[in-house]
Amino acid sequence: MKHFEVYDDFLPKDYFDHLDKQILHTNNFRWLFQEKVATGQSGDDPNDEQFYFICSFYNGLQIENDFYYQLRPIFDTLKVKAIIRARAIMYMNQGKLIEHAPHIDMVYSHKAALIYMNTCNGYTGMVNDDWERPEMIQYDKENHKFEVDSFSDFSKENRVESVANRLCLHDGSVPHYSTTCTDARKRLVLAINYFWYEHYWYLCLTPDCLVWLWRRYGGDNGSCE
Repeated sequence: MKHFEVYDDFLPKDYFDHLDKQILHTNNFRWLFQEKVATGQSGDDPNDEQFYFICSFYNGLQIENDFYYQLRPIFDTLKVKAIIRARAIMYMNQGKLIEHAPHIDMVYSHKAALIYMNTCNGYTGMVNDDWERPEMIQYDKENHKFEVDSFSDFSKENRVESVANRLCLHDGSVPHYSTTCTDARKRLVLAINYFWYEHYWYLCLTPDCLVWLWRRYGGDNGSCE
């Protein structure tokens, strides 16, 4: 079965245009350079092509940017019950299309929403339909990343092209990967990880348990979109 769903023209045009103006055409965002993509390995190599930028709105159980409040219409449409992480991700045009390493966002089942802010030839690669979840996903403590299968489990048919105002909805614990682009200055994605009403189990957790879960499995593992 497909591990993802795609919805075009996801947001009302006036609201999407507002987000587009605020994110792409103002200087109000503080972009943080990330020297790794889907890996915890050092980026000291000057020839390393794996990098991107983020602007975090919510992470580590706290709001990190007031722009978070302008995303409330998205949260309502997605029927969000609890936010895990919300941020904008920007990949620069590096002169060639680079496919980043496959990764998962968290080891536990949850929703991941990718909203593409501009149209370009970059894409999100989703794992093949016949992929089955292993009993346990290995965590590489040395490189701070979750081990997933190689690109042999990814095919062209499961690529979600970057089209402005398109939503890709999937389980964030299912392997996927990101890319750069070559036909635009940058590729920009809103990435939201969250629980929704079907994830009833998180309601049973105490605040201390939620903090432990985040620190153990939900921290920044270098995952991108």
